[in-house]
Amino acid sequence: MKFSRSLKSIIFVLGVAVLGLNCSDDNNTSGTSSDYATISGQVENSKSKAKTSQATVVSAAYVTANGSLETISNTETNVDASGNFELQVDAEAYQNIVVEAKSDAQTTMGFVAGSVENGSEYTIKPIDAESKSETMVFAELVANNGSDNVSKAEIEAVVSSESSAEFNSSDATKIAASLKKGAEVRAAYFQSKFNSEADAKIEAMMSAMATAQSNLEAKLQSSSSASAEANAYAEFEQDLFNAYLEADSDASVAAKSAEMWSRAVINGTASASNNARAIASTQSSIVLANLLDMAVKAEMEAAGASQTTVETANQAAVQLRSDIKATAGTESEIRAAFETYRNEVRTAIENDSNFEAAVIAEIDTEINATTGAKTVFESSIATTATADLMVDVYETFYSSIESSVSSSLEGSSQSKIEAVTELMILINAAS
Repeated sequence: MKFSRSLKSIIFVLGVAVLGLNCSDDNNTSGTSSDYATISGQVENSKSKAKTSQATVVSAAYVTANGSLETISNTETNVDASGNFELQVDAEAYQNIVVEAKSDAQTTMGFVAGSVENGSEYTIKPIDAESKSETMVFAELVANNGSDNVSKAEIEAVVSSESSAEFNSSDATKIAASLKKGAEVRAAYFQSKFNSEADAKIEAMMSAMATAQSNLEAKLQSSSSASAEANAYAEFEQDLFNAYLEADSDASVAAKSAEMWSRAVINGTASASNNARAIASTQSSIVLANLLDMAVKAEMEAAGASQTTVETANQAAVQLRSDIKATAGTESEIRAAFETYRNEVRTAIENDSNFEAAVIAEIDTEINATTGAKTVFESSIATTATADLMVDVYETFYSSIESSVSSSLEGSSQSKIEAVTELMILINAAS
C-alpha cells in the first residue's frame, strides 16, 4: 500500500514534533535555550580523581536564605561515560545555583560563581570533594549575607583538596565568617582611603577575581594531567595577585588590604580542623607574601636603595613563601615566617650605603619596643570586633610609624621619608 505525498508530509511533521518533545524531556526543559541558563561540567571520583560513572545523577539546586539547599525540579540528568553533564536552569526564578552529584559511592557538589543569566552558558570546575567543601562555605556566606562581597576566587584560595578530607560544617562556618570579615575590613579600608571612589575600586577588584576564577575553572575542566592542573592553579595565583592591583595600581595599598584580609582569615580559622586551618592560613599568607614582595621592592626603589638591596629583598620573599608552605598553618608559625622576612629586609636596608644603618635600626627598634606602635597595634587589633574600628586601629598604627620615621629622617627628602615609612609599615604589619 502506497502513502500519498500529503499523508507522508503529515506523518513527517508529527514525527519531528514528537522527536522535539523527547529531546526537550532529555534536557529537562520545555522552552528554547534563551529561556534557560546552561550549566555544564564534569564529576570526578573524589579519591581517584578519575571521571565518575554514568550511574551518577546530577541535578540543580539553589541556596536558600538560611543556607540550606533546595532542589530545582525537572533538572535531574545522568552524566555521560566521561563524567560530563549539562543541565538548564531558569535564572529568572533561581540564583545561587548549586549542582549536586549523587551516586552510591559519594555525594558531591559545586556552585556557579556570580549571577546567572538565561541564554548564557556556564562551565564549572570538576565536581569533587574540594568543590563540595567550597560549596559548603558559599552556602554559609549566603546564609549570613556575605556572598555578594566575597568572590568565589577567595573561597578557592583558602580551600583545597588537602583540606577537604576532614572538612566539616564547623569548618565551613568559620572560613565563611573569616572571609566575610576580611571583605568588610577591606571595604572599610578602601572607604577610608578613597571615599567616593571606594566602591568602583572594589568592583574592579571583584571583577578581576571573577575573571581569574572563570579562567581557572575552564582550564581545570579541560585539563588532562596533574601537571596541567598545577599550571592552572599557578596561573590562578598570579591572576589573584593582579586582581588586587586592579583596585589600585599602588602595590603598597594592595599589600595593606591583603594583610587585613589575611589576618581575618588566620584569626577566624584558628579553631578549625587541622587541615582546614592549615590550608586557609598558608594560602591567604601566600597571597599576602606575593603582594608584600612587590610592594617592598617598589618602595625600596623609591627610597633610592641599590639593586643589590632590592635583590636581597627578593630572595627574602622567595624564602618567606617557602617558609609559609612548610608551616602547619598556626598563627605563631605564620608570624614567625614574616618576622624572619622583616629581619632580612631590615638588615638589607641597613647594609645599603644609601641609608644610615643606625637610623633604620633606631626606627625599627622604636616600633617594636614593649610600648611601641606594634605592641599597641597587636593588643588593640586582637580585641576589636567591627571592621570600621579595625581600620581605625590600622590607621593609628600607620600614623605612629609615620611619626617615628619623619622624626628620625628629619632633613631627608619627602619622597624618601614616604618610601621608608611605607617600608616600615609593610614589614612590621604582617610580622
